[in-house]
Amino acid sequence: MTRKEFLEKSLIMGIGLPFLPAALTPPYRSPRLVFPGLPTGFTGKVIIVGAGAAGMAAGYLLNRHKIDFEILEAAAVYGGRIKKAAAFTDFPVDLGAEWIHVHPRVLSEITNRPNAAAGVETMEYNPQTIMTWKKGKLRPRNYIRYLYSEWKFKRGSWFDFFEQNIVPEISGRITLSRPVTEINYEGEKVLVKTADQETRRADKVLITVPVRMLQKEQIRFTPALPEPKREAIGKVLMGDGIKIFVEFREKFYPDILAFGNVFKSLTEENKFVYDAAFNKGSGRHVLGLFAINEKASAYTRLGTEEQMIQAFLAELDTLFGGKASANYVNHIIQNWSAEPYIQGAYSYSFDGRQKDIVQAIAEPVMGKLYFAGEALSLDNQAMVQGACQSAYATVERMLGARVQAGRE
Repeated sequence: MTRKEFLEKSLIMGIGLPFLPAALTPPYRSPRLVFPGLPTGFTGKVIIVGAGAAGMAAGYLLNRHKIDFEILEAAAVYGGRIKKAAAFTDFPVDLGAEWIHVHPRVLSEITNRPNAAAGVETMEYNPQTIMTWKKGKLRPRNYIRYLYSEWKFKRGSWFDFFEQNIVPEISGRITLSRPVTEINYEGEKVLVKTADQETRRADKVLITVPVRMLQKEQIRFTPALPEPKREAIGKVLMGDGIKIFVEFREKFYPDILAFGNVFKSLTEENKFVYDAAFNKGSGRHVLGLFAINEKASAYTRLGTEEQMIQAFLAELDTLFGGKASANYVNHIIQNWSAEPYIQGAYSYSFDGRQKDIVQAIAEPVMGKLYFAGEALSLDNQAMVQGACQSAYATVERMLGARVQAGRE
């Protein structure tokens, strides 16, 4: 059972929450996340498209096994949906992935090193004040503090974790600002063309771009991808995504604010407001908004960041009697829907049976093209560790699979 399936079943039973304590959640299962033993006979080159969590993890694994590879990243920075704002306040603010969701030992599993978390302290995240906004009223729901607990980084971030543990070993193999526009795999070598008309050659290509990029066909494949794969790609649902952080002069808000039914609101994770400075050892008052899908679209379709922040402050003023505008200091907005090489939050659901769709997308093509990313993790979909899990399993499959004459 995946985490999302567990939460949905918990909701039906009346105990659903977005992140329940370890005593109530199913144990974290990732037998494929630990480094696989790779064949040593492969002497070719691998090109990885995308330097997000999956792409960087795949490069890290290949580097550990001394296999030639290169990572092509479309953006001017690496990280993908792992991103931080270092100077906004006195602690790093996660503009993208923020929660660890499972026990921090997963950090050591990702790196295959027992001390991987040494430079990025983690903490148990157990907010004490919880409220809901429902039918025009704020309602306390503090009893949830006895049920709700998970993990976050204390004075670091997911970006810091990768930058300290993964990037140093692969930075020389990452080429930034190189959008891949075409992949031709009809010959003996795979030809990867970038927007600047450069062509690189590889024996195998691992594609780790967000699924939205594949849906919008921003990469042209020659020959075209098999029809079952194209259909499966179209069945992954990935909506809008936005995070807004606002610094205030005083804290007038609870540790968590949900909208509507607290269980449904938080379990679906469509929108909630939270104290981003909670237990960070900071004297600053920073409120975070996390929203995806239609809840995010309500902000992103406004157009400008000024319109977005004004709408958010007005919303908070309604809830808290004008205290938001009166105490406003500064803000930062990460509109993931506006990022040209991402264009959304993360894979949220599937139009059909998840396992069948994931398997169809992950199926290699002619032993040359492979796919990985958070959307392709059955156990940890939409999480950073899910992206790494998918990357490691795919690399193992890539280097252990026999090249066939036809499509696999």
